[in-house]
Amino acid sequence: MENIVITGSSRGIGFGLASAFLARGRGVLISSRSAENLELALEELKKNHPGAPVFSLRCDVTVLSDLEALWKKAEKEFGRVDIWINNAGCAHPMLPFWKLDYADITRTVDVNLKGTINGSHVAFRRMLGQGGGHIYNLEGQGADGSVIPGMGVFGTAKAGVHYFSKSLIEEARGMKVKVSTIIPGIIRTGLQAGTAGTTTEGRMFLSMLGEDVGPATDDLASRILANTSHGACINRMSPPDMIGKVVTAPLRMLFGQH
Repeated sequence: MENIVITGSSRGIGFGLASAFLARGRGVLISSRSAENLELALEELKKNHPGAPVFSLRCDVTVLSDLEALWKKAEKEFGRVDIWINNAGCAHPMLPFWKLDYADITRTVDVNLKGTINGSHVAFRRMLGQGGGHIYNLEGQGADGSVIPGMGVFGTAKAGVHYFSKSLIEEARGMKVKVSTIIPGIIRTGLQAGTAGTTTEGRMFLSMLGEDVGPATDDLASRILANTSHGACINRMSPPDMIGKVVTAPLRMLFGQH
């Protein structure tokens, strides 16, 4: 049975993944910067998965010592960590660069890019010590070089995550620690609602092609657990995935499956 640590998992994709892994009998340690959100998430997971091995610890991914404490908590509860998912993310308001508050700029870069680097640094070193493991980094808008007006800093941070992940994958070839990436697809989360969902075009896009968190993360969890390859990309925006979303969009809208 794999034991899994997920950063930024009190809601959204991280929470959905935690629930999906627990449903499959895996051990899960969730984390969040917000102690209040984390408490509510843990309560809900325990209610939905009675007796499942689920634990929590408050963790700010911009603080390296918090991530060290997260690993130690997992080690204490599980004995080892098989999968570490750097999921924590945030986004600034959908505004031109010069209209953003500097605090939003630094927070977006720190959480998305620095947080992924910090988490990878802790997990990789610790996994070497235990003899192996698998790290997953979440990519997003900007990783493919595309530009969305108003999302420049977020896209820059995710482009950095993409480059960092590619570099780490190359450096880790032949080692016992595996590194892969996740492109989760278009999922209707709070982050999406606060960015794309603030425009008419964005709301239409999310309505037509977006997925609810539960089904999307259930599929993601299956793909992650099935993967044994180093350097894999769990890509839910591949041509077959997107064709399926486009083809079924009218039916989902007709029957209210948004």
